[in-house]
Amino acid sequence: MEDKEERGLCSHLSPDGNTIPQEEDLASPLNTTYSEDNKNFKRSVQDAGGGFDEALEMAGSWGLWQKRVFIISHFSQVFCAMHAVSSAFLSFTQEHWCRVPGLEEALDQLEDPSVSSVSLKNISIPWGNKTGYDKCTYYDFNYTTLVPQLIEGQELEVNLSHSFYNASTASCDSWEFDTSVFKLTLVSEFSLVCGRRWLMATVQASYMSGLLIGSLVMGQLSDRFGRRTMAVLCALATAVVGTVACFVNSYLEFLALRFILAFVCSGMMIINFVLVMEIVKPEARTMTGMMYAFFFGSGIAILPGIAFFIRTWRYLELAIGLSSFILVTYYWILPESPRWLASQGRVDEALKILKNIARTNGKKLASDECILKLITLDHSKDPEFSEARPARWYSFIVNTLRAQVTLVRTPVMRRRCFISFFLWFVSASVYYGLIFSGANIKADPFLMIFISGLVELPSAFVFISALDKLGRRPTMSGLFAACGACLLAILAVPEDQIYVNFFLVNLGKFFTTAVFQQQYLYTGELVPTHVRNIAVGTSSMIARIGCVITPYIITLLGDVHYALPSTIFGIVSLVAGLLTLMLPETNHKPLPETVAEVEAMPR
Repeated sequence: MEDKEERGLCSHLSPDGNTIPQEEDLASPLNTTYSEDNKNFKRSVQDAGGGFDEALEMAGSWGLWQKRVFIISHFSQVFCAMHAVSSAFLSFTQEHWCRVPGLEEALDQLEDPSVSSVSLKNISIPWGNKTGYDKCTYYDFNYTTLVPQLIEGQELEVNLSHSFYNASTASCDSWEFDTSVFKLTLVSEFSLVCGRRWLMATVQASYMSGLLIGSLVMGQLSDRFGRRTMAVLCALATAVVGTVACFVNSYLEFLALRFILAFVCSGMMIINFVLVMEIVKPEARTMTGMMYAFFFGSGIAILPGIAFFIRTWRYLELAIGLSSFILVTYYWILPESPRWLASQGRVDEALKILKNIARTNGKKLASDECILKLITLDHSKDPEFSEARPARWYSFIVNTLRAQVTLVRTPVMRRRCFISFFLWFVSASVYYGLIFSGANIKADPFLMIFISGLVELPSAFVFISALDKLGRRPTMSGLFAACGACLLAILAVPEDQIYVNFFLVNLGKFFTTAVFQQQYLYTGELVPTHVRNIAVGTSSMIARIGCVITPYIITLLGDVHYALPSTIFGIVSLVAGLLTLMLPETNHKPLPETVAEVEAMPR
């Protein structure tokens, strides 16, 4: 009876129902295309659910094992989110004004207890009706010589105002900072204001630069050395670097560590996402992909609660870094992707994990021989996969570059990838731009970041049904358009309508979060298995180019007009929505295994 069941399970694996063709029968080693008969054969296998996907279905493709790995791997997003958004508090720009040379000494001689800090600013700092106290200049006057001229019994401000308001101004050399919100930030410690304000934007830009490089390099490394190995190393590095960053003595040291931190966080995010996508059935990819936002949004929402009680940047960085050490447990609890093992020819290890999956999910596998045939079928003679695995680093680099070329070498792949690259650029730029836009609309920083994280939680659920019922393409296009409309509306709202702008920003954030998470899912469904991680990594790298620019848009253009950044984000979102319509629908369709399959798919 058991033999009969196994023959039934494997009967569709070959045209005659008995055996699988040998590798040399599937394709010529000198040819990159299959014969017509073999193409029809492989298509019939896929239509019947053959290959690795069928082996996974036998073991259970959305059972207890997958759900456990899903939670374990995506839990890292909580800490990656806190690191990514922490600069909103670490480099918070406190209210500041010039420290005027000689003024404090003169007032010490006066010994007038009635003189307040407001009086000091009134007599020494220029005032603008719209901008308030000037942050970068002061009245250039010899304050020490004024002390003997003071008329006893009259207010200091009245006596000095007529002299100062007609005086010339000078640029600040040092500043006083308001400590009512934060006691010490990177901005106040390293004076990242006025002519050095662009250095404040560089704090976040350095992090995004690390994500940029890491998204490409770490994706390649995980394709070479495995999902689990690189995820464990990235988890350890995240905790160590995040902790060490609080002990730096210079601005440049902090930038360097932020870059490294982002580099490894990027790897952990991409690797864990791809790992989950490779172990679940196609129907579950939508939910698991969108749930990524739930964990990342939770990390963002948690961070303001920590920052509210820890208002010194070094202690806040230390708290986030130390908490990240929980991720080191990946060494004991995170499994390797059996799909990746099979793609590397390590079929015995893949079989062992599939048995563990079946045991955990309460399923029964077919014979070892049958399963081994299934999991080797997809990659038996893939022209893009059949290269010898690199033994040296130079070979690894050559194969990495070859994989990059694979993404754009053929016309269908090229169109899909270039459009995806732009969509990633827009979605990531707008996503992070809205998180850090609170300063432009004068919103409370704790409330802004908290709500920004909170709106991600429902976005992970609300559009799951739409993705399945309407499809990836129309849902994604509509989300881009809705986000663009919200952001363009800010241009018509007065600056003093803080809560209206607050609502529009976070509504746009709600839409762009959903589209950002769908990008991971959609891109992975558009390309073959052996370059899937590279495609997602390269797309993420392109996205980080936009993220590197975003802090300067928010900081520098926001100083020109509060709605200028949101207007830019709104326009590019609308363009992205239109380009999305040029991509194919992938809803409930098998993942392509080769470039040839992608090129043969209906457009």
